[in-house]
Amino acid sequence: MQRLVFILLTNSAVLFGGCTQEFHGRILPAYAVASKADILNSTCGKELKTFRDALSQRTLWSLKVLDSSGSFKPGFLYGNNYWLGSRSQCLDTMNTVPLQISQQKVLNNTHYRDPRKEFPPFQMNYFVVYFKHNSPIQYHINLFDENVITLGLCLPASCTINNLSFILERIFRDRVIFDDLYSADFQLIQVKDLNDDNKKLPSSALRFICVGLGFSFLMTAIGTIYDVFVYQKHLQKNETNKTGNGTVKVSKEVNLFSYRKSKIGEILICFSVYTNTGKIFSTKLDTGTIPVIHGLKFLSMCSIIILHNTYFSLNSLDNKVWLLRFTESYKYLSDIGFLAVDIFFLSSGCLMTYMYLMRDKTYEILKPIDYGEKLIEFFIYVIKRFIRLTPAYMMVLAITQLSWAWFDKTSQFYIYEKSHETCAKYWWRNILYINNLFEVDAMCMNWSWYLANDMQFYVIATALLILSTIYFYAAVTILSALLIGSVILNGYISHVYEYVATSDEERHLANIFYISPWMRMNPYIIGIITGYILIKLKNNLVLKEKHIILCWCLAILCKVFVLFLSYNRHISVLATSIYVALNRTLWAICIACIIIACSTKHEGIVNRLLSFKGWIPLSRLTYCAYLINPVIIQSIHLYSETSIHFEFLPRFVMAVGYIIISYLCSYALSVMVEMPYNLLMKMFIKYRNKPYRKEM
Repeated sequence: MQRLVFILLTNSAVLFGGCTQEFHGRILPAYAVASKADILNSTCGKELKTFRDALSQRTLWSLKVLDSSGSFKPGFLYGNNYWLGSRSQCLDTMNTVPLQISQQKVLNNTHYRDPRKEFPPFQMNYFVVYFKHNSPIQYHINLFDENVITLGLCLPASCTINNLSFILERIFRDRVIFDDLYSADFQLIQVKDLNDDNKKLPSSALRFICVGLGFSFLMTAIGTIYDVFVYQKHLQKNETNKTGNGTVKVSKEVNLFSYRKSKIGEILICFSVYTNTGKIFSTKLDTGTIPVIHGLKFLSMCSIIILHNTYFSLNSLDNKVWLLRFTESYKYLSDIGFLAVDIFFLSSGCLMTYMYLMRDKTYEILKPIDYGEKLIEFFIYVIKRFIRLTPAYMMVLAITQLSWAWFDKTSQFYIYEKSHETCAKYWWRNILYINNLFEVDAMCMNWSWYLANDMQFYVIATALLILSTIYFYAAVTILSALLIGSVILNGYISHVYEYVATSDEERHLANIFYISPWMRMNPYIIGIITGYILIKLKNNLVLKEKHIILCWCLAILCKVFVLFLSYNRHISVLATSIYVALNRTLWAICIACIIIACSTKHEGIVNRLLSFKGWIPLSRLTYCAYLINPVIIQSIHLYSETSIHFEFLPRFVMAVGYIIISYLCSYALSVMVEMPYNLLMKMFIKYRNKPYRKEM
């Protein structure tokens, strides 16, 4: 304690006492504000003068307040613009409840601290100031606006935002804080009062959230109670008929026919947590599924969450340059996260093709072709897909808008991507699945670009698959043209923009190279081809050992090309164009080889790993996990009181925690929103004359 008081007194004497001329340029911001108290003729000005005088006398409460305020931090040149101080310590300066320590220690502390001078004579509040600097010597990674400094100030609660804005503009004009130390000028952006009692959330989003969540909770509760206490008991009672010492099994369908004819009961069971949980965690594979894809989907989602853990921490990362250094040294780690999205595209194309052709093969159309019926079939598929994706999507969108509106008022950190504003303006783009056709900065839920692409690819693939039942070679020609055209377009656009795949260029040209459907279509098309091959091979391909080795060598060569040729980012524009043209297609071919090898009875360690039954429940939750994980990651970061310092091992451990939390939340979202509406869709959508359509 003696040492702490000595340090505080020494620092205050040097930094804000004005005694040593050479340190004038490093005056503490909170003292700089107090030093301008004379320009205010208000309660705020009087209390700031009291604070300033108390500092001159080294009064303990003023030192606590000063110590709670932010000041210049080491690491400024590498991007540490977070001078936050301590919000909790600032608010605790008014707490008169003594610490629960031994009485002897309390008495000992009174020799160094006067209890009468330990607490401020007026209420204190924590303010956050955002201002821009133009120092040319700070290193930037050029991903966001990295010139914004966040400063925390513990000051009298009587001060208003206008009071502080007036003082800070005067301080920045006079260059009181830094003088010419970093050759910087400052421009005030905003002063935020985190204790403002007038925080109002968007009423429309709030109503939607309350109605949506309220309805889901109510229906879930009623459905679960009905299922557990009525339906399940009736099911058990009718399942067996005991006679003597034996048991005679009775068909559920026959016994429950009259009981289950109630549509209200069926609707309620759709919302039952008991039944839906059993369906999620069942490890039984449906007929016609591809076991290996479950493992691919889960492991790919883990890679995406790990990547999101880094990307969505940039709002509060205080050593961005070191992060860039790390990713340059281990570029293939981040590339795996980016390429995991292509695995989802390939899996989606493969599954929908495989399942469609399985049904088409099982239920052959014997009558003449009816073009009107084919058109209706197309719209039914699209509507089912829309209902499959949209309820959970819109719920997360509303949660995102509400959360960001709240954090914009309560978080210490400056929010660069203001989702609460873009969602309020452009939510209709998301519900139409066209948000990927607009700028990233104008996108609600910027990670939702994948859903728009997937829906658009699904529509195209459905049209081609239906066309293939009438004009097979025409569908093959169109599909081939799309694949070749996408490859050529990727290379051409890369050459036109003289693209070199550095991190800043990837971010600035994301609208062109990353989210555009014509740039991301290749893996989906490879997935369609893979599904068709599996149907034709009937999952029973027999290859000689040399052919199996050749197949794995092809997969490995594709991986090497995609992962290791991207390691050197500073290559010629022509070489980059060739890489951009081929990398996603070759990566998709690599994954397709693995799927075909594992699905055609060529057992091996890869097949045993990816076909592990434990992946099946987790695979069913990947859609909701993808939707919700960025909300969780950013919410935890924005709620934090301190900035994030990137270190690999702690960030990796945090990523594992985010994976677990994301899947727990995705389970809740799935049983309350996703599965009930899927089951309702199965109940109410009836196909014309054909019972063979199932949920995709």
